[in-house]
Amino acid sequence: MVVNTQLEDDKRKVRPAKRSCGCPMLRSRSLLKEFSSEVSNQGALDIEDLAQIGKKIGTCPYYGSRDMVRSADLVVLPYQSLLLKSARESLGLNLKNSVVIIDEAHNLADSLSNMYNSKITSSQLKAVLSCLDEYLDRFYNVLGAGNRRYIQTLTVLTKSFIRVLINNQDGASTMSSMTINQFLFSLDIDNINIVKLCQFVKESNIIHKVCGYANKLSSIQNQFDLQLHDEGSSIACFQALVDFLRSLLNSNDDGRIIVAKQKLGGQPDEAYLKFVMLCAEKIFSEVTQDAYAVILAGGTLQPIEETRLRLCPSLPPTDIKFFTCNHIVPPESILPIAVTRGPSGKAFDFSYNSRSSPSMIEELGRFICNIITVVPEGVVMFFSSYDYERRVYDAWMTTGTISRISKKKHVFREPRNSADVEAVLNKYKEAIESCSNFSQDTGVNGALLLAVVGGKISEGINFSNGMGRCVIMVGLPYPSPSDVELIETIKHIESISSSFSVGDDKALSRKYDDECELQPGYDILRKCTRGGREYYENLCMKAVNQSIGRAIRHINDYAAMLLVDSRYAQTSSTKSFSCPADKLPQWIKARLSCAQNYGEVHRSLHQFFKFNKKNVEIL
Repeated sequence: MVVNTQLEDDKRKVRPAKRSCGCPMLRSRSLLKEFSSEVSNQGALDIEDLAQIGKKIGTCPYYGSRDMVRSADLVVLPYQSLLLKSARESLGLNLKNSVVIIDEAHNLADSLSNMYNSKITSSQLKAVLSCLDEYLDRFYNVLGAGNRRYIQTLTVLTKSFIRVLINNQDGASTMSSMTINQFLFSLDIDNINIVKLCQFVKESNIIHKVCGYANKLSSIQNQFDLQLHDEGSSIACFQALVDFLRSLLNSNDDGRIIVAKQKLGGQPDEAYLKFVMLCAEKIFSEVTQDAYAVILAGGTLQPIEETRLRLCPSLPPTDIKFFTCNHIVPPESILPIAVTRGPSGKAFDFSYNSRSSPSMIEELGRFICNIITVVPEGVVMFFSSYDYERRVYDAWMTTGTISRISKKKHVFREPRNSADVEAVLNKYKEAIESCSNFSQDTGVNGALLLAVVGGKISEGINFSNGMGRCVIMVGLPYPSPSDVELIETIKHIESISSSFSVGDDKALSRKYDDECELQPGYDILRKCTRGGREYYENLCMKAVNQSIGRAIRHINDYAAMLLVDSRYAQTSSTKSFSCPADKLPQWIKARLSCAQNYGEVHRSLHQFFKFNKKNVEIL
């Protein structure tokens, strides 16, 4: 067949011949085999080396590396690739009789749950509904009966989700938590076969068809704006809906649906539906059943009982071996002190109701002004939240505390924007290094960095040597009981611990199932008697341990750790909550001292830095 490409009368363009699909870098299996052979001969390589070899041979280094996974003795990969069953199958990972080592395992249970969470906002739902309506209006008569019915079902579900989010007559922002079955029955969509609907979405490629047509239409008519705020493209909105629908296929007790309704006249993105996965143990069992052994490694795994309860509650304790060792740093290189009172004798109480009082903030400022005269080089001070750090900083600016601190230490603040963290840390380090040479001329002996627990600096950043001669933890950073997901997790853990303590009592395990409207977080915590309260306390102390552990990074390092709150000196019998100091790492707890007044703190710091300065000079 000959095609005349020069039709000047109607000036129509001829569609070019269909090209072969697929990536050209993957067409030759022999090149992939050559890549595997080349890499095997060279041993362990980094990403840049693999890319260079792929470029030289003319094949894809990514898929070439994936093909080698099956024959590898050691595979290093992120959490998602290991713990998601679909990712393991895609990569060809077979855990049968393998030894699985998971580092930083203190985050494992939460990471497992978060992988299976899903969320969709009202603005995303409205974007999807616009796409579906336009597509159905245009292709209604050409669609097959089955396809048309599935698209109409998607429309019905989307409208139902929107309706439940905007149905807020009193105008207040409300949140409710319910099981999957309660959610389906409340929306009267329990008769819809979501399994077949998700299968249709996957096999028909309907996401790209609907969104492709809607985007084309919007580019022509300029009627739709599918890039809503930060929600991403129309495809991302549609994918969020599909992910949420798949979440509804979980077992009723596996998670909870959070319904956050918008305020009257509020922004559309204030309302959302979210599925919160609670059963981390169910997901982790897929790994433990196949693997020969699973090793969890981390510096803050204790207390191990909570880790066992969340990841493998049905596993006999005899099948779990726990190993711990002392820190490589000698005991005399650390000085942990529980600081109960400030220089004026006022007791430090940074609980939520007391921490914002002007007298408490003023006493904290007075304490810092005294501390920085005896602590050399860098001091990192952790607050419980960005809001509280801002409140303290503003108060100190007003009272002149910041100007007094600046006479001895340059002051830096942790930025909220991740992109600015490196610049702030570089300036902080430069200020400390410059002070070591010119401190006699200016009187400034280092720098003070105001940071936030759980922020960008509290994990993953090393404050070794002069960057962290002293770490100050202000208060106990308990998470907010108003966090809906946190409370649901606490309730789930409490039900697990109760059922394993007194037997498989269905009434206990479903203790909160009928509570659709959320109870206040403090009421839930008061009801907890076992694992739920323990988990809440552990969240706080793991955050403390992660933060204060930033200072000691090698065997010759030394630092002071000041825990500023009278609650650190409490015993287990003092309060209904357990003693915070009991949850410190053993290498810190063994050296912890409780100062009854500021004079003890000052003397201990002076002697500590004098002793270690001499040791460094000898070394």
